[in-house]
Amino acid sequence: MSNLPSDPVLSRAQALAFESEYFGSNEELEWEAMNRAGDALGDSLLRDMRELRTIPHRPRILVLVGKGHNGGDALIAAKRLLKTIPTARAVIWQLCRWQDCRPLCQKAHEEMIDLVGKRVTEVDSLASLNGKEEIEKIFASLVEKEGFAASIDGFLGMQAKLPLRAPLTDLLSILNKTEEIGVRAAVDMPTGVAEHSGNEAIRADFTYATGIVKKPILEDSNFPWTGRLRYLDLGFFNNYTKPVSRNVQPEVLRPTVLKKLRTLRPAHSDKRTNGHLFLLAGSRELGGAAMMSAQAALKAGVGLLTVGIPESLHSSFVAMRPEAMWIPLPETPNGFLALEGLGKVRQFLSKANALAIGPGLGAEGETASLVREVLKIWDGPAILDADALRPEILEKISFPDRLILTPHAGEFARIAGSQSVQEYSTSTGSIVLMKGAHPQIVSPEKHLYSFSGSSMLARGGSGDLLTGIIGALLAKGAYDLFSTAVLGTLWHGRAAEVLARQHGQESVYVTDILDYLSFAIRNDF
Repeated sequence: MSNLPSDPVLSRAQALAFESEYFGSNEELEWEAMNRAGDALGDSLLRDMRELRTIPHRPRILVLVGKGHNGGDALIAAKRLLKTIPTARAVIWQLCRWQDCRPLCQKAHEEMIDLVGKRVTEVDSLASLNGKEEIEKIFASLVEKEGFAASIDGFLGMQAKLPLRAPLTDLLSILNKTEEIGVRAAVDMPTGVAEHSGNEAIRADFTYATGIVKKPILEDSNFPWTGRLRYLDLGFFNNYTKPVSRNVQPEVLRPTVLKKLRTLRPAHSDKRTNGHLFLLAGSRELGGAAMMSAQAALKAGVGLLTVGIPESLHSSFVAMRPEAMWIPLPETPNGFLALEGLGKVRQFLSKANALAIGPGLGAEGETASLVREVLKIWDGPAILDADALRPEILEKISFPDRLILTPHAGEFARIAGSQSVQEYSTSTGSIVLMKGAHPQIVSPEKHLYSFSGSSMLARGGSGDLLTGIIGALLAKGAYDLFSTAVLGTLWHGRAAEVLARQHGQESVYVTDILDYLSFAIRNDF
């Protein structure tokens, strides 16, 4: 298995112990790390803000500052934004008096004021205010006509004492209800989030894990507060020796992993050198899924693509995407692929390097029989999606360890019952790509989270594109099965990020992602 760079996900106690050992009370090292974290957060937030709207001419940033290092990170991030946008302004609302803050938080504040102080407004500390009514009055006065383009929550970190109490709960309620904040960011984890909590916290649209991903932000009960997760790699784990454990521990992919796809094709290569994928997909009613998956495979660079589809779709599909070899297959009276087509499929399978099955197949029993028989005669790598993910199909496969399965939560429950993703992968040997807001790629030996992506992917057809992208990489054969699933997931997610930043999350087609696959691997983020 290829060693793609990834870092551990740590509990609160593990993260505290790691930081204590890593920094060793070296304030200079802590200050350097705080500046890298703040700068990375500021840059990332500036990119992510574009998913909502074009950056305003005079954006205002609300900076919520606690007394610890999260507060320092937030201040440095805001300073970065103000340096990048000369017309930007910031409002700082601190939790306590500056003299009660930790030294590095005070230092971050002093440097910010020295550099961009003329564009900064400061509010009386939250601790000095009397009741929710006064907090509401101050917030209303701060909003002004245009509100805030963004907020940065740096109030409390992982050492916070919970549950939250007034006056912080009063401000939390106001912040969560207001419509006057554009994009809400949290440093490390939103204020109020903790392990096994689920209590109300300050809501974030993006949570930026600075240097270490803590387990609470991956808990389902905290998703309403964490929003989309981003990992800012600060190099803490470059020389890290992972502890030996009987159980597979979750890790997070480093953002730089996608650079592995940035290669030149050999000068002396032809279409066969770049892989031949056989895609079995589509039905009379769900032909679009087959077309989208085929387009994605072609856009992802596969050398040859053969697609088995119902014969009623053939003529129109050939005209729409002539680069693929469209194979008309017999269909049932209801327009689904018929078992009768097995012989024709066998004829073309012998020339393929990889197999992709599922998009738009439908749930007819005869089609499931065709898929089952195809997988009996195919002995190479395959990716199965959608209606190919059925117990009656998977239970008959002799070598499930050559499969990449791409279920969403409902499909996974259908094939795995009460098993966890890790348990299912371990018992079958298959690679499982659990689709969701933050996809998980799981093998018997690894459990990785990918934080790339955008909520604009919450559309029909997104998974069909992912199948085509992974299928293309699988056919090229440059990476092992697990790495192929990882790289395809990252590529798909990163292209969605770029699309959303250019055009927003709403007024786009899901197939527009394909136009940004090139940008996603040709540029650093």
